[in-house]
Amino acid sequence: MTVSWSWDLFASVSEGYTHYEAKDFNRVLALMEKTTKEKGFNPYTVSKFDGHPQNALVVGARQGPWAFGVEAEFWVEQFEQSEVPFDLEEAERNYRITCETLRDPNYKSTQLYGCIEAKEQFDFLPITLQGSYSRDLGRWFRVGAGYGVGVLAGSAHIDMTSKYYGDGAIPDDHIRFQIWPGVNLVQKGFLDGEYLPLKWLGLDLRGGWRISGVEGLTLRNQEGSSRIFSSVFPEAKNGARMYFQSFTSNPADDKIYVGTEAEAKAKADREGSRFHLVNGDFTGWFASLKLNFYWRDL
Repeated sequence: MTVSWSWDLFASVSEGYTHYEAKDFNRVLALMEKTTKEKGFNPYTVSKFDGHPQNALVVGARQGPWAFGVEAEFWVEQFEQSEVPFDLEEAERNYRITCETLRDPNYKSTQLYGCIEAKEQFDFLPITLQGSYSRDLGRWFRVGAGYGVGVLAGSAHIDMTSKYYGDGAIPDDHIRFQIWPGVNLVQKGFLDGEYLPLKWLGLDLRGGWRISGVEGLTLRNQEGSSRIFSSVFPEAKNGARMYFQSFTSNPADDKIYVGTEAEAKAKADREGSRFHLVNGDFTGWFASLKLNFYWRDL
C-alpha cells in the first residue's frame, strides 16, 4: 500500500514570552548604576532584565506529518528618559537633585553640570529554519515536536542630548550611536499542541527551550559627541567594545570599560587589572500561542 501526501502551505502569527537569565547584561546594569553615581548622576536602583515578549511570524509547508518553515521573531522596545540631572562636583551623593534645581541661577558648581534627554531602542531579531514532526489525534487535535537553527541578530540605538547650565556653560551637545552584538547562533527545541476547529485554521500552544548567546558588544555608527558621555567613558569610539574591568576577586569592585581591544590590553598592563568581554546569554524557556492558517492540498 502506497501513502500519498499532498503539500499544505501555512502561515502563523504568535505572541508569547521568552525567559532567560542574561547574567552579564544584568551585571552591566548594576555596574552602570555604580558608574553613573560616581559621575554625579542621581542614585537609582536597577530592575532585573530576565525576559521579553515574543512575537513571531512563520511561513512554511507541510507534507504528511512533516513540516518545514522559516520563523522570524521580533521584539522592538523603546525607552525615553527625560530631565536626567548630573553634577560632576557632587559625585556619589546619596540624595537626589532635579533639573529645576540645576537651572536655578543661584545654583553653583565648580564642575560640569546639566541635564540629559535620552532615547534607547532595542531590537531583538532571531531568524530560524525549523522542522517538526507531528501526529494527528483524531480530527480536532495534533501534537508534535521540532527543532530550529538560525541566527540571532539585533542592536541597540542610543540617542542622547545634553544641556549644560551655569555661568560660562559649554554649548549643548548631542551624540547618537549603535551597540552591535554581531550575528550569533540560535537553536531551539519545541513541543506543539494544536487544536483545529476548521480545516484552514489551527490554534497552537507552543513551548520550548532556546539556546543562544551574544559574543560581545561593539560601539559603531557614532554621530556627534558629548562631553558628559566622554567623562563617563573617555575611550568610547567607533569599534570600541564593552568589557568588565576587574581589580580584585570581588565582583563588587568591577567597573565597566568601553574601549578597543588594544586599549584594554594596554590598560591591563598599566594598572594590573583584568578585562573580560561582556557577553549576553539568552538561553532559557519560551511559550507562545500561535494562530495557524492553512492552504491545503496544493
